[in-house]
Amino acid sequence: MKYRTVIELICDAADREEASNIAGDYLKGEVDFGVDMKCSTASLWAHRVTKYTVSSALVLLVFSTLLLNVTPISVESGKSTSSKIGFQNTYTVMPALKTKHKADFRKEWEQKKDEAVLEFLKN
Repeated sequence: MKYRTVIELICDAADREEASNIAGDYLKGEVDFGVDMKCSTASLWAHRVTKYTVSSALVLLVFSTLLLNVTPISVESGKSTSSKIGFQNTYTVMPALKTKHKADFRKEWEQKKDEAVLEFLKN
């Protein structure tokens, strides 16, 4: 059976290159103080199973979240019906109408908007 051994060397260094040199000297046996070593060994099979299981679970979680939240929405435009993709429970907010010289049009618009909001609240 194959095993995976991870050796972690901890030392005080000014930069990355100095840390590499200290680690090399420690492994050669030239430095015997100022370096802490931690070592862990596990089977290679267990490491691979854990590694691929976690990455597969994350990918599956992302795709399942997208599949559950994204729903096809059919939009009727005249005689043809087109299909678009949208998110569930996402509503469009229409900005206020900016016509000031057509009071009748504005009143009708407000009335239709109020009726749509009441119809939505009833459902």
